[in-house]
Amino acid sequence: MAVYTLSQVLYLSPFIQDYFVSVASLWWGVAVSRLPTGVLSFVGGHWEMLRPSFFIVFAVPPILVSLILIELARDHVSRRVASRSVMHIGALVRRKPRVFGSLSPFGYGELLFLFALLGGNVVLFWYGWIYTRQYVPLPGEPYTFDTVLQITGIVFGYSCVFNMAFLFLPSTRNCAWMEFLDISYTNGVKYHRWLGVATLVTGVAHAMPFYWLWARLGTIWEMSLPCFDCALDYSSKGYGIWFNVFGEISLFFLLLVGVTSIPWVRRKMFETFYYTHHLYILGVVFAVMHWVTCIWWFLPTLVVYLISRAISTWNALHPVQVVEFTALADDIVKIVLTRSTTTGGGGEFQIGQFVYLNVPAISKLQWHAFTISSSPRSSATTFTVLLKSLGDWTRDLVVLAEKKTNGVTLVNGSKPIEQQQQQTTMLVDGFYGSSLQCYDEFSTLCLVGGGIGVTPLFAILEDILATLSGSDKNVDSQTCHKQQRVHFVFSFRELSLLEEIHPVLSKLKELDSAQQHFTTHFFLTRAPSDAALNTRIDYDRLCNSANHNQSSSVAKSTAALDSALYFAPQPFAEPLRSRRARIIVYVVTLCWSTLLVLWLEFGGGKLMQSGTQWWPLENFVEISVVFVIPVLVSFVALVVDTKVSKWGNMVSTSSNTKRQSLFGGHSDIQNYQSVDMVDTLSTSSMLPINASDVVTFGDLLSEYNVTIGKRPDMARILTQMHSEFKASGPHLSSNSALEAQKHQIGVFISGPEALKSATEEVVSKLGAHDFDIHEEEFEL
Repeated sequence: MAVYTLSQVLYLSPFIQDYFVSVASLWWGVAVSRLPTGVLSFVGGHWEMLRPSFFIVFAVPPILVSLILIELARDHVSRRVASRSVMHIGALVRRKPRVFGSLSPFGYGELLFLFALLGGNVVLFWYGWIYTRQYVPLPGEPYTFDTVLQITGIVFGYSCVFNMAFLFLPSTRNCAWMEFLDISYTNGVKYHRWLGVATLVTGVAHAMPFYWLWARLGTIWEMSLPCFDCALDYSSKGYGIWFNVFGEISLFFLLLVGVTSIPWVRRKMFETFYYTHHLYILGVVFAVMHWVTCIWWFLPTLVVYLISRAISTWNALHPVQVVEFTALADDIVKIVLTRSTTTGGGGEFQIGQFVYLNVPAISKLQWHAFTISSSPRSSATTFTVLLKSLGDWTRDLVVLAEKKTNGVTLVNGSKPIEQQQQQTTMLVDGFYGSSLQCYDEFSTLCLVGGGIGVTPLFAILEDILATLSGSDKNVDSQTCHKQQRVHFVFSFRELSLLEEIHPVLSKLKELDSAQQHFTTHFFLTRAPSDAALNTRIDYDRLCNSANHNQSSSVAKSTAALDSALYFAPQPFAEPLRSRRARIIVYVVTLCWSTLLVLWLEFGGGKLMQSGTQWWPLENFVEISVVFVIPVLVSFVALVVDTKVSKWGNMVSTSSNTKRQSLFGGHSDIQNYQSVDMVDTLSTSSMLPINASDVVTFGDLLSEYNVTIGKRPDMARILTQMHSEFKASGPHLSSNSALEAQKHQIGVFISGPEALKSATEEVVSKLGAHDFDIHEEEFEL
């Protein structure tokens, strides 16, 4: 990746332009000479291949090689077997320095990225100016202010495509480089926004000098508006005019994407932001029609991005079986979905990851991201999503969940599963984001959550309980958790969230009755009404006692859905999960895209053999290849992968059936056409030991000593925690599991910005070297 980055920066440097071009000219039979002005001259051969050759050597191979290496190391990265030094570096780059007595809004890693981005643009601008100055002005013409405008516009054009070369990587779901660097997709989106701003700023800076120049020359309308009766060949005036128009169209679409991406639009008009964002396709297409060489700048990263989009589109074709679709109080919805249990079948997810949900009954086009609130260890066949009504789509989802309850209700208004399931179709795209499994690497753990943002922390709590309860047979892992000190700080307004996590908290409290290892700090920021306090806890729903005989109803509802869908609902499985499949897709896609574009450009353009007036068609076909090949190859790979998986399942099922008949055993292959909604591993299905004492929400507040009407005092909580941490000293144990733990306070924050800021400010004052902060970002 470093080679790819440097190649983009140094493309216009004198060394590359002189040395590499001289070497590449030998490959293509080009005679190189230097004019008296010092400019290189190319005669004969295939001189049109010189520029592509640079990117074929320094852009495509580095991207492909790094992808292969990361895929080969993916399993090791996911299991967190990185060295201690790498972990310390990760903690360092997440820290935020103090600048003039105030905490910086950016961490060291973010500042390093901004410095590299700005520095890359400055170096490229400098080299671009030197390079362009060789050709502008033409020999015999004076060097005037008009020349400065012309050179400035050209050089900023190089800067624009430089920024576009990296624009697609942070927005690529399951981006290999971001996973390798342990940067979650949600946190990485900020880098996409920064690159987008840089692209727009340099794009405007590319256009404005030319408008200024044309205004000075009195040709602004002639040069900026299209002509429909002019010739298009290179020697005609129409070529320059349409060259400009295509650039203007590209900039218009990119500006439209940028304007609708500002935070206010994203929050208030998400659909507008989402739909207009797809106009990037037209922006890229017209950018290539404006200057075809730019296709080589972003071809590798655009191809990787399009592969991820093809996989997401495939997921949109396959509905997922819904186990539970429940409307809770406070406009909160609980959704439980099935996942594949086949080894390597794509059903595995990690703590902290998220999925995109689509409910066709609300909108067939809208996809919204939600963090998984359950642990893979607590349920082997399902995963859970908790969400709150915060916009139009989620409000409609709450209404849809409530409509499923008409006619019959249980205690506290909970909804019978058989009614919720009928005709509820859901599509899932995932699993995305980095893992939070590193929580078990800290001797002291602090979980800080606010409101519905607490959901990834619920998953961590479930995982801790599953490990301590024996679901995880790893002895070292159990030992680490038994010695770990955990503080759970939770600020909320929704009592239903406390009700939802009550079974897990109750079991943790049972395992640590003396509260030596698990401490809660709960704050209900809004005083509840008497009616809310007297509301009974819905243990029937929490313990799934009504679900023991529901397999038949799920099978019936599944059959009813089959007639309306091309594919029957099935457990979710992330496609192309195996590293072999991903490597094959990357190799085939990048190689074929590169070779086809290279073939189209060979000989001055395959479509321009009869005349250069066909250059718009030539450019359009080249960028079309880049868009079509990744989608085509990915879909072929997905079809093959699905067929192979089904064949493997059939062989496995047949083998287990024979084993059952011969030895009288039971097949461990689950028939998902009739999902048993009772999961013996589910911690949420366990009845709390204090169920007879904790009956109402008021009892729940008393049970966990919830502070009412106040927000958490993070200064007091963290100061006390830090004092205990310093007093405890490092673990002095020969146990390998304990030695692997970092003697730091691992802080995992997920919630409102105010809560994050307060926590970071206190950590900075207490000593950032004693903390390792992991923030969860939800503004996609």
